[in-house]
Amino acid sequence: MADQTSMNPHKVVCSVPIELVFTDTDVKSSRTEHRIDHITDAWFEHHLLHSDISIMRFTPHRDLYSYFMGHQSSPEAYLEWHDKIYTTRGLKAPDREAVLRQKQMEFMNMRNELLRNSSFFMDHPIQARYNPAGYFNIKDGHHRAAFLYVFGFRRVYLEMSSSDYAQWLNEDQAGAVRATIQDQQRQLIYTPILHPEFYYWSSERDRVYPTRLDYMMRYLGVSPLRGTRVVDIGCNIGYHARCFTREGASVTGIEHDADHCRMLKALNDLEHTHFQWIPKPFEGASIGSYDIGIMLTVFYHVMKNEEVCRAFLDKLDQSVEQLLFWESGDDPRKEKRLILENTGFTRYEKLADTFGTGKLRELGVFQK
Repeated sequence: MADQTSMNPHKVVCSVPIELVFTDTDVKSSRTEHRIDHITDAWFEHHLLHSDISIMRFTPHRDLYSYFMGHQSSPEAYLEWHDKIYTTRGLKAPDREAVLRQKQMEFMNMRNELLRNSSFFMDHPIQARYNPAGYFNIKDGHHRAAFLYVFGFRRVYLEMSSSDYAQWLNEDQAGAVRATIQDQQRQLIYTPILHPEFYYWSSERDRVYPTRLDYMMRYLGVSPLRGTRVVDIGCNIGYHARCFTREGASVTGIEHDADHCRMLKALNDLEHTHFQWIPKPFEGASIGSYDIGIMLTVFYHVMKNEEVCRAFLDKLDQSVEQLLFWESGDDPRKEKRLILENTGFTRYEKLADTFGTGKLRELGVFQK
């Protein structure tokens, strides 16, 4: 399953889903090597803002490459990030224009490698370490990872230890997932399985950049998610719930379909990413309160039954306190009206037009 084994027999190079690629860990607690001559409290505070988050939320680098690609982005966040590497240690920051010229040259070189369809990114893989929480922390290669992400790559080459590779493969549990798929006679999956054993499976959703997850993570930016309470309403096989769990959120999934529940449990075990789930319809579930709700292509299934719809909206209002990420069925205007008129959500921001399972949809976020 590895694409290439390096010259070092204890190292493996393989393609890894972008959802599993995170920034470096806290350099103090990890006790790993770093390139900073001396750490000050101010530098460490700056470092923590961008530490151990998915590359999708690494705003400074992501915005820099989006800017170079001509998107409506600014390099300001990157330049400020770069300045603080120096100023937080009492040093003078390099000239901003010179930094921007250097980074643009690096961008053009990497883009040219892509255009030539070269093996550059395989020959110069991102160095990473497997995190037991089910993802990889970059040791070196943040710029390459952000560049490839902005260009829409859903998998990137990482170099890891052979022991990390074996832990990630989790072969016994991969067999359990294969058995579940066979037992349920699944011909397709709704969302990606983030494991090389299942790369050949084409999912119905969230496989082409930008995905619904990309839009949500772009909206959240580097906002702290560790300890944030999240409920994924109609979580299906748990893709989004696992992604938020990796970010450190405390996640509860709601899913009444027994086959989906069995599959999500198997996938949680496979991906080393566990969240609580409740196998009941949302409107009838006994749940607590949450900071963030995720409700993708769910509400339209219940909105035509007046009694169920009322119970659903009451539960939604009671359980989600701040933000609700939502994707419509086939009548976004009606869904938005019902939510805004029957809950405490007072504001709505559209994130994107989306398309899935044969329907034009809308993705957005409601706020209280």
